[in-house]
Amino acid sequence: MSAAGPRTTGAGSPPRASRLAVAATFAANGSLFGSWTPRIPEVKAALGLSDGVLGLTLLAPGVGSLVTLPLTGWVAARWGSGRTTRVAVVLLVASALPIALAGGAATLGAALFGFGMAMGGLDALMNAQGVTVERAYGRSLLASFHALFSLGALAGAVVGSLAAAREVPLLGQFVVLGAVSLAVVLPLSSAFLPDPPVPEDAPPAPVIALPRGPLVPLAVAAFAVLLAEGATADWSAVLLRESFGAEAVAAGAAFAAFSATMTLGRIVGDRVLTRLGRRRAIRWFAGCGAAGLAAGLAFAGASGPGPAATVGAVSGFALLGAGISVVFPALIAEAGRTGVRAAPAVAAVSTGGYVGFLVGPSAIGGLAQLTALPVAVWFIVLIAAVPCLCVPSRAAAGGVARRPRPAP
Repeated sequence: MSAAGPRTTGAGSPPRASRLAVAATFAANGSLFGSWTPRIPEVKAALGLSDGVLGLTLLAPGVGSLVTLPLTGWVAARWGSGRTTRVAVVLLVASALPIALAGGAATLGAALFGFGMAMGGLDALMNAQGVTVERAYGRSLLASFHALFSLGALAGAVVGSLAAAREVPLLGQFVVLGAVSLAVVLPLSSAFLPDPPVPEDAPPAPVIALPRGPLVPLAVAAFAVLLAEGATADWSAVLLRESFGAEAVAAGAAFAAFSATMTLGRIVGDRVLTRLGRRRAIRWFAGCGAAGLAAGLAFAGASGPGPAATVGAVSGFALLGAGISVVFPALIAEAGRTGVRAAPAVAAVSTGGYVGFLVGPSAIGGLAQLTALPVAVWFIVLIAAVPCLCVPSRAAAGGVARRPRPAP
């Protein structure tokens, strides 16, 4: 593999193996995270944790991610996103094992903190490698990579649920799933591409990557998008059940619809981003998602508690999922082409997104305490529209351009 640029095959086209390697990494990351979530009630019961203590321990992965995310940009700039992504996959698998060995709230919190550190580091590194591969292809790819993370999380949740039903020990689940992930990802990772060369007069990469200059509006937009996602995950079912009279079996339909449309939007999102351009797609999709949720909430509020209100709210969250589906991948791609190094920029913008994901549920809860939950949820509408205002109007150098129309 030449240090001057990405390895190519044929007439200068990048190898498909590099794209497959990044896709497998995203899927493996999602599957390990998704397989843990169905086992939370079992761990809670086994350790005798109260709801409040469990809630505090479940904050640990997000806090751990925020510790490593700002540092991964410097790590990737020093050793390359391909090599460090390979190491981060191994660390993520290893970090999952202490969760199954935890004997109390303190050890569980510490294990989840380490798991979050590994996951946050891998998240930034694999996105940086994804930007490198996308750049080599000359068209948008990150949306489909993020779709594979979502599909991996869904597959992992199914595996975790089946393992729980068959009383498979959590340690055995992590060992088997981790071994499969490494067996798939590590051989493919040899096809990771080298990052683009950096000019000799470029300033050194910062040790702690924080949003600066043109990255600030991108980080604010990422904060808003993941705040909306986190708030939807934690409050949509409560809204349907307590405010709109949904039955218990239907209370989770809003987040299910949100997740489904987000995944579908990311599957087809690369074509949209390549055709429209990232900035235009971000504005249109974020605006349509916010408008769709507003329409659904307005219909549900006017209908009063009952099946009609449930349908309206579910439809609104489904439109929100479709609307913001490509926004975060597009923001990461935009960040990766801002400046001379992709990894620190990706880490800085991702940090803003993770902060939003963490504070979103608490923000809605605080507003609901001051007003009422149906009123507080309208904050999601406002925050989902923020990317329309934050995305820079000028195209960054080296970005993925709109697909040219064929000559007649």
